[in-house]
Amino acid sequence: MRNRGIKSRFFLAVLMSIFLTTMASNRVSAQLLSKIHEDLSASLVLDTNTNYIFRGVTIVDDPVFQPDVSFGFKGLTMGIWWNVCLSEAIDQGGVGTAPAANEIDYYIDYTCEYKVFSASLGWIYYEFPHTALPDTQEVYFGLGLGLPLNPSVTMYWDVDDNAGGLYWLFSVSQDINIASLTLTPSLGLGLSNPEHSSYYAGVDMDSTHVMDMNLGLNAGVPLGRFMEKLGATMNLHLNYSFFPGTGLRRQIEKQPKPVNTKDAFYMGLGFSFNF
Repeated sequence: MRNRGIKSRFFLAVLMSIFLTTMASNRVSAQLLSKIHEDLSASLVLDTNTNYIFRGVTIVDDPVFQPDVSFGFKGLTMGIWWNVCLSEAIDQGGVGTAPAANEIDYYIDYTCEYKVFSASLGWIYYEFPHTALPDTQEVYFGLGLGLPLNPSVTMYWDVDDNAGGLYWLFSVSQDINIASLTLTPSLGLGLSNPEHSSYYAGVDMDSTHVMDMNLGLNAGVPLGRFMEKLGATMNLHLNYSFFPGTGLRRQIEKQPKPVNTKDAFYMGLGFSFNF
């Protein structure tokens, strides 16, 4: 009887251990899943613009729709961006029936932050459907400071069709909160090496030079309590893009079929959702 009692107590102890281990495991699993869920994010951006300007060059001088879908986990983000032409008048391509996309960008970005410093490393694959343009790819590296004006610099390096092309973007921006409205003025200055300018503007430059400048103003308006859980915001974009370098402009205008180099004011309305 004594041995049977010992065995019973031992059996109960084993069962209790299994039960407690299972409960602890389930609790850890639930905490882990909850933590993963907190680190996951998704966003949807639905923008419309009067035209499409890329690094100072007017790609589409007609209204466009530019949606963006991305998913994030901690500092890693993966996404797809489209430029959808809403008119059949396309400067670079053969879009026969609008609406149709003449550019799709696939991107991966990893950003880490330490105190006021941030660093980003990313890759972009440019696809140009309905056009005769070859696909290309860029990798980029960026540095930013969480200080007034939020200065940042990003270097883009083409590793495919325009291998060796380099473009540096220097930018500043500042959020200004007025009641529930957020105004964000910004300034961007782009530098290009000769390979990049030859590819995008069709000119031969001797050295690295100023490519373009962009002045922007974004007004963000929350969409109220009903959409608060979706992080919904309405954004009005106002931009002015131009070539500040007269040497580059003259070289472009000498071409038999120069790209669109006119100074461009463009605007747009968009909605963003964060999940």
